[in-house]
Amino acid sequence: MNIDFFLKTRNRVGALWIFSLLLMLPLAHSSLITELENRVIDRFFTIRGTQSPPSGLLLVGIDEPSFQELRLSWPWPRRLHARLIDRLSAAGASLIVFDILFAEPSDPENDAALASAIKRAGNVLLAETIDHTNDALFSRTIRIRPLGPFADSARGVGLAMIEPDSDGVVRHFELQFEGAPTLPASALHAAERLDLPPESSGLIKFVGPARSIDTLSYSQILDDEHPVPAERIRNRIVLVGRQLQASPAPMEQTDLFPTPFFESTGIYTSGVEIHANIMHNLLTGQWVREIPAAVKLITCFGYFLLFSLIFTAVSPLRGLIALGISGVGLTALCYWLFRALDFWVPPVMFVFGTASIYTGNVVLQYLAEAHQKRWLRGAFNRYVSAAVVESIVNDPSSLELGGQEIQATIFFSDLANFTSFSERLPPKELVAFLNEYFTPMTNIILEHRGALDKFIGDAIMAFWGAPLPLENHAQYACDAALKMQETIAGLRAGWRERGLPLLEARMGIHSGPVVVGNVGSRERFNYTVLGDTVNLASRLEGANKFYGTTILISEDTFRLAGPAFLARELDLIRVKGRRTPVKIYELIGKGGEKELPFLDTFAEGLAEYKNRLWDRAELLFGSISSHDPPSKTYLERCRHYKNNPPQENWDGVFTQQAK
Repeated sequence: MNIDFFLKTRNRVGALWIFSLLLMLPLAHSSLITELENRVIDRFFTIRGTQSPPSGLLLVGIDEPSFQELRLSWPWPRRLHARLIDRLSAAGASLIVFDILFAEPSDPENDAALASAIKRAGNVLLAETIDHTNDALFSRTIRIRPLGPFADSARGVGLAMIEPDSDGVVRHFELQFEGAPTLPASALHAAERLDLPPESSGLIKFVGPARSIDTLSYSQILDDEHPVPAERIRNRIVLVGRQLQASPAPMEQTDLFPTPFFESTGIYTSGVEIHANIMHNLLTGQWVREIPAAVKLITCFGYFLLFSLIFTAVSPLRGLIALGISGVGLTALCYWLFRALDFWVPPVMFVFGTASIYTGNVVLQYLAEAHQKRWLRGAFNRYVSAAVVESIVNDPSSLELGGQEIQATIFFSDLANFTSFSERLPPKELVAFLNEYFTPMTNIILEHRGALDKFIGDAIMAFWGAPLPLENHAQYACDAALKMQETIAGLRAGWRERGLPLLEARMGIHSGPVVVGNVGSRERFNYTVLGDTVNLASRLEGANKFYGTTILISEDTFRLAGPAFLARELDLIRVKGRRTPVKIYELIGKGGEKELPFLDTFAEGLAEYKNRLWDRAELLFGSISSHDPPSKTYLERCRHYKNNPPQENWDGVFTQQAK
């Protein structure tokens, strides 16, 4: 290749322009570009924030409080839905949309009640769906509609289909799916609002993250003692659907989806709220339109040509400044178009293209000036040497344990009284509170070489000993637990200043054999640990509330942790769901850090308790019960056994009846 050819500016401009086109054309529809564009639009939604909720829409959520109030298993009797329709209709709802499929018959009386209520209201829209079956032998598509009596009495039906993008996030909508109108499109027609072309589609203009649209619980509508004011319902389109964080039946889908706000909030949005967002877009005619692919491609051609001219005319440093300014400016322009005009122009291809042009120009200039092609190749080879890569990237094979049995230490923690506390906080403040708590706890686990398994509500599950073998895993776990309690004490000071409840974390730790590997389906799985060791660790966390303690460890963990920690024998218990008793200890601190004389008194009282010397044990426990919660627990037991002596074969085991 003649390097002098590239020294000529005109030829270099053409070469760079052609290079950028050849590079970007195959990338235009690649998964890489699509993923980056999706991340950008998600970030734009996050920056834009929550908008004013639509006044004409109301959600009625089948949520956890409704299950607690109604105390019925799913599916609920259809007479409840009939009552709900009557209440909403009487309050003046303009349209009642059910994101629930009534495709199977129940008992005739309930079905008749629901059909009658639908007919009386005259403004009920029902959901239908399409079921696809594809395997090696055959493929089948079935349209599943509501039962005839329901469909005949309804104002209409619509497909309750939500199609996420390739990364699983819901961003787009269509008015039709396989030739049938969707639920929002049918609602638009039933409400006799403006007509839109059936091929209308685009990006959903979400009002905000989950629970951004006005919502009532299902049970609130049926509450006779505290009726919902009719003004809350009158002249509004009411959508009824599930808003559960967990399914009422183990094998059912929870109807929750990630939206562009998921990355920033970590909260899934219910399907019914997604339908409500689409319906709001259709009613206002304001959704996010996307730039046509042909227009985008032509614009890229001109944009790349412009920067080919700029980069060849300036020095590499000035070109880098121009690249940075163009990237920031273009992204800002795209954001303005998105926010002000509801128009989506993804900047990724433009930025990628200009970056490739700049990079290509720098390389060509360097080649032209250096004339040392072999030296340059050698420099690149040293830059990406295998030794450097191996020093940064872990060996992937060490992570593919695939169901291997190992010895590990399992950790569970939970915030006491969090459920009642969370009911008083708005969702956004609740998420912020959990993030404030989870962040330092996660950091402590990782700093102590642990693996975070999952968050379960306010609970944390972690383990030590996998995916890579770890000696002294019990010591690391105990050390981390003590550090967490120390950190929580600092957090509580901040909570006190803000008027928040001073929540405490209860922790349970157990060491033993577990099976570690990927669990789930072939499409979605989770790297986790399984076995009786995991279950016992969870039970120990819950057992804290019986003793007033914060950290309980099993005898196996106590033995493995060794004398490096201060712990006391607490009890011999049989946890719920497990026949074999386990000796448990309270983890108090590091060895030698604290001098607690009452521990000797407790140990002496425990010995007397095991020997059935109730009076002596009662005296010892009573002397320290005012400042030692476990002693108070044993004091109550001693008084109980004095009046109700255990059987002769009593082995001292306390059977835990609750989790």
